[in-house]
Amino acid sequence: MSTHDHRDEFTRSWGRDGPRVAAYVRRHVPSADIQDVVAETFLQAWRRWDDVPEPPIAWLIGAARKVVGNHRRAAGRRTALTDRLVLLSSAAAAADDAGVVAAERQEALRVLAALPDEQREALLLLAWDGLTTAEAAAVVGIRSGTLRVRAHRARQALERGAGDRPPARPAATSVAMNNGSTR
Repeated sequence: MSTHDHRDEFTRSWGRDGPRVAAYVRRHVPSADIQDVVAETFLQAWRRWDDVPEPPIAWLIGAARKVVGNHRRAAGRRTALTDRLVLLSSAAAAADDAGVVAAERQEALRVLAALPDEQREALLLLAWDGLTTAEAAAVVGIRSGTLRVRAHRARQALERGAGDRPPARPAATSVAMNNGSTR
């Protein structure tokens, strides 16, 4: 492939996949660091573009996951439950179509943040990043079946957490809980 074709393909990926990578990164690092992590992810992609599969989104999110890990280690920070709630809240607030009142959203974020890291990551890769089970499993470095089990357990925990109070809109809750289900 010529350098010109390589550059055009990379540029299209930046425009198409950059926002999805940024959405993934937004859940894991403070707002001030999002652009740096996304830029480092795409720098790695540029250097290895011939090895990046088509479509590149799963590879890019997998690379972003590693950059986030390096970023955390370099900064020496550990994110506490409160910090995760703030990050998840800011990520959820960006959705224009969020028809959930603030109290319901906070409760949903609290239950989501209380999930074990592996279950939360599996569920968010499927539901928020829109990856297939196989793509999400590749990002995390596990088998598809293992990822399905983690997502299933996360959904069960969310249903138990939502079961503590009557849902304001049963149909919306049901759809949200089953989004990405493999049943």
